Amino acid sequence: MHRGPGFPTALATAIGLIMASPVILTVTSGFGMGGGTFAIAVGLAFIMMQAQAMSFAEAACILPTTGSVYDYISCGLGRFCAVAGTISAYILVHVYAGTAETVLSGIMALVNFESLNTMLERSGTSWLVGVGLVVFFGFANALGIRVYSRAEIVLTIGMWSTLMIFGVLGVVLAPAVPLQGWFGSSSIGSSLPAVLSLTGMAMFMFVGFEFVTPLAAELDQPAKHIPRAMFIGLSAVAVCMLIYGTALRRQVENVALDASGSLHLLDKPMAIPHFAERVMGPFGRIWLGIGFLFAGAATINTLMAGLPRILYGMAIDGALPRIFTYLHPRLKTPVFGIAVAVAIPCLHAWIIHGDLDRLTTLVLAAVCAWGVAYILVTLSVISLRIRRPDLPRPYRTPFFPVPQIISILGIVIAISYITPLGSSSAPVYRSFGIMLAITATYSFIWLKFIRRVPNVGGYEGQILVRHTGTLRRDGLAYLPAPRMAATCEPLRLRLQADERLSAALMPLDFTQCRIVAQRHAMELRLRHFAASEVVGQLPRFRRYVPLHAAQRDALLATFRAFRTLKSN
Repeated sequence: MHRGPGFPTALATAIGLIMASPVILTVTSGFGMGGGTFAIAVGLAFIMMQAQAMSFAEAACILPTTGSVYDYISCGLGRFCAVAGTISAYILVHVYAGTAETVLSGIMALVNFESLNTMLERSGTSWLVGVGLVVFFGFANALGIRVYSRAEIVLTIGMWSTLMIFGVLGVVLAPAVPLQGWFGSSSIGSSLPAVLSLTGMAMFMFVGFEFVTPLAAELDQPAKHIPRAMFIGLSAVAVCMLIYGTALRRQVENVALDASGSLHLLDKPMAIPHFAERVMGPFGRIWLGIGFLFAGAATINTLMAGLPRILYGMAIDGALPRIFTYLHPRLKTPVFGIAVAVAIPCLHAWIIHGDLDRLTTLVLAAVCAWGVAYILVTLSVISLRIRRPDLPRPYRTPFFPVPQIISILGIVIAISYITPLGSSSAPVYRSFGIMLAITATYSFIWLKFIRRVPNVGGYEGQILVRHTGTLRRDGLAYLPAPRMAATCEPLRLRLQADERLSAALMPLDFTQCRIVAQRHAMELRLRHFAASEVVGQLPRFRRYVPLHAAQRDALLATFRAFRTLKSN
């Protein structure tokens, strides 16, 4: 059977989205403002996100689906929370944070190339570099998971190793700035409120590691690789960012850029070429510029892979218009979802003409929405542990529910201190409330009046499905379970009339197929002949029967037809 990408792709995906251009600028600004206090906040955010990764790992191993977060929340808390939480945390975040990454990916790379940067700044078109990256990687992802995989591994290695090399050299070299301790002093103090006020900023350094989970259906051994990728990825990002931030603070003086002293050099991308030149001279600017271009490309590549698959999973379940379920006939990629994921940041960047000052409050509000989605996933994992302890869990959270409690409390505290000490958080919470209200309204209207929760029309009973024919298959028989003929007749007629489901089941090699309708829910219970081990006693043998491509496609077609049947 054809095997999908493995651990290197999973690890590159987990790291690729986290180390985005806005995140690197956040690290630069955070260390410039908070020094050692920000380093403590990074440590707290790291512990919180590792605890959150345990919930994602358990959920992904229970439900290795493209719907990812949507499916996790839907199974644990219901479709209303799933629709509202996923749209606010991923689609709206893409509108704001995705646009910020699109704009910054070009700005932070070009700032190291002085003449080119000056030319593009005069024309106000430096943001078009990021738009070009979005279009390019959208097309690349439409070509399939393997194209994405190869590109992401190269980009992530180039980006991470560049920052590590510059960081280590910056720490080893004699400091150009006299500092107190390794990280320097904090301009906002080192009290507990000061640490907590930087925790929200530090949390932004780690959000996005879960974008590896939508790839679960296409990865080889996802139950093994996804948890390892998230844990190792978070650790790699934490080490890299701490070393890079320490080096930057030691080599670049955080001078004030305005008379009031409210804006400093480390708050702006211009600190990056100063750091590069201090560490390696003029060649350092070129190398670091290429590294930042890789960082932006890796993040955009991950967004173009993960978000369309989440949209596809939602549409399969009826939470979005059906057009999002369209797959390319040959490449089997969600091309419409990819087109939407490309269009959103490109159009938004064009509307604001690359002016990021108009997005700052909305990006922080989007981070709050991201945190709420994390909490909903954690609550879903707790709910499934209580309600469905029988589910197979290849990965189980150790010391349950301690990590879940840590992540929930940490995220609530981070949202409470989403802005640094002394800054007003009211505009952020106002925007965050509007986001939640919009998504909750959409979820209610869509599920209540447009695309109702699948209820199979009140059907009850069990139907056994069998192939007919003596030597060759010539049809399907839908047989009611024993002593349930009268109850099952409406359900049997409905199934028999569904041509799409029958066409999908006809070539499928199953040993048992049963459709159960009960209490406004319907289940397909199918046992396939392949993907199993055959054991013989005389003669004694063991033989694994693989699931070949034709049977895999027939199985997926059956699942899609069954979901459509439930939704209509």
